[in-house]
Amino acid sequence: MPRQQRRHTGPAAQGDDAESSHFDHAALFEFSKVINSSLELDFILSHILLTIMGKILSTRGLVALRRDGNSYGVETVKGFPSALRGTQWTIRSLPAGSFAVSSLDGKKHPWVRSLQDEGVTIVLPLVIAERTIGFLGFGERLARKKLHAREITYLRSLANISATAIEKSQMIGELQRVNRNLDRRVQELGTLSELGREFSALLDPEKLVRLLVFSLLGQIGVRRYVICVKNGPDMNVVASKIDGPPPQGELLSLLARIKGPTFTKDLVVRGPVDPRPVLDSLTLSVLVPIELKGEARGLLLLGDKLSREQFSEGDLEFVASLGNLAIISLENARLFKEAIEKQKLEDELLIAREIQKGLLPSVIPEIPGFQISATNVSSKQVGGDYYDVLRTSDGRHIIAIGDVSGKGSPAALLMANLQATIRALVPLGLSLGELTGRVNDLMCENTGGDKFVTFFWGAINHRDMTLTYVNAGHNYPYVIHDDGTSGRLEKGGMILGVMKTPVAYEEGVISLRGGDMLVLFTDGVSEAMNAQQQEYGEERLERVLHRVHGEDAPSVVRAIHDDVALHTSGAPQSDDITMMVVKIR
Repeated sequence: MPRQQRRHTGPAAQGDDAESSHFDHAALFEFSKVINSSLELDFILSHILLTIMGKILSTRGLVALRRDGNSYGVETVKGFPSALRGTQWTIRSLPAGSFAVSSLDGKKHPWVRSLQDEGVTIVLPLVIAERTIGFLGFGERLARKKLHAREITYLRSLANISATAIEKSQMIGELQRVNRNLDRRVQELGTLSELGREFSALLDPEKLVRLLVFSLLGQIGVRRYVICVKNGPDMNVVASKIDGPPPQGELLSLLARIKGPTFTKDLVVRGPVDPRPVLDSLTLSVLVPIELKGEARGLLLLGDKLSREQFSEGDLEFVASLGNLAIISLENARLFKEAIEKQKLEDELLIAREIQKGLLPSVIPEIPGFQISATNVSSKQVGGDYYDVLRTSDGRHIIAIGDVSGKGSPAALLMANLQATIRALVPLGLSLGELTGRVNDLMCENTGGDKFVTFFWGAINHRDMTLTYVNAGHNYPYVIHDDGTSGRLEKGGMILGVMKTPVAYEEGVISLRGGDMLVLFTDGVSEAMNAQQQEYGEERLERVLHRVHGEDAPSVVRAIHDDVALHTSGAPQSDDITMMVVKIR
């Protein structure tokens, strides 16, 4: 029998092993030098595959990296079908070290079948500090030989170096991504700051909307858009660029209830109306509601970008911030306009107040033997109460007081009309009953019957000391005699302005003597409310009159006013307060 050749274990064989080990170490060093010379993950993965495929003589290789949880995604393939790239496998745990796929139990490792179906026969895990970050997979070796111990050791060294390089590349890539996002955010903040200054400098709503449109076009590069702003209870379209009519009414109200920016395809429909078909037909893919103080005040509907890139979360946040800038500026513009209009109205009311004061007698004519004092306090800038003292051609004096229904400017206008009518008719020399009828008819023609006036007037004849009067639905004036007895002036007819005079107004006549007092007032006195919604009342007024009837006219007016103020105790004035006191000396 031929003799078996003995393995050389002498110095020559040991020298060969040393040279081979040196070669392996040099190759590992060169491999590490190459893959660590780049931060590009694709280059690193490609070089890893080509190096190891060359070492084990395999024509197919892939790299799968760990993603979320137990999911591994194929990043790079060589020799395998390109469609395999992007494939994901769920692998709960990989055996330690390199292994042949065929050696694993498919029942214990369900993912093995998936690798076998793709032609993966050898798996080399990528591990750092006992943490698996991925694996290398290879097809059948050309020589169909199993890996021997020395090859496995060498491949593990390559895998360790590869894992370190891959993680470094991923960390640098993540850091670069974070830096890019940070740079983008800084740029966006700078852009928003500049736009904020531009928005705050504008007070014209049309210019603000136009600036918002230009910002969307320039910063985001949208091709289609619909911009809506809430005006009152409705959401209205203020600008749009789409193919077809923009959405309206209920659909906009429904979209405005969406919380936060979202893609239209992700809308959750709760109700009978599904907005997605309409938005799809208009190729609007992004919805950004804009809120102010928790209330939906605007809505941005955007189409695709001109670059055809997908909207990122950062894009949606930027658009929402941009929309908030615009809505705040629009709200400021609205408030500024309202403030200007309010100031303009207040200025006009101040002018009207001065005009109205000019309509009341600035100096009350003196009547021999009589003292007259009057006051008028409006609950608003202007009011509807009226009083007057006129001298007639025959030497008599007309005293008048009236209360127009309502408050504010409408009542003031009607009061001015009443005053002009009275001053135009008094010189005709007609009786008070006839004059009152004419005043009523003219009021009906001018007001159309939706406004009315309570009115009292009387003619004082200081020669025979009589008062002839007509009461047209007004609070009955008081007559307080010197001896403490009192009466009311009730004769007349219906209030003015409701309907044309059906029956002539009745005149009343009373005799006057020294010490008597006439008190004319509007319901702002008798119906003055306190904080408990209690009226001042005519009974309390009468008690005050009996208490002060011996004083002069100005003192009586002051006493009534002070007692009303005491009753209301700081409550807001509910109506115009007007009164006139005539004291016979």
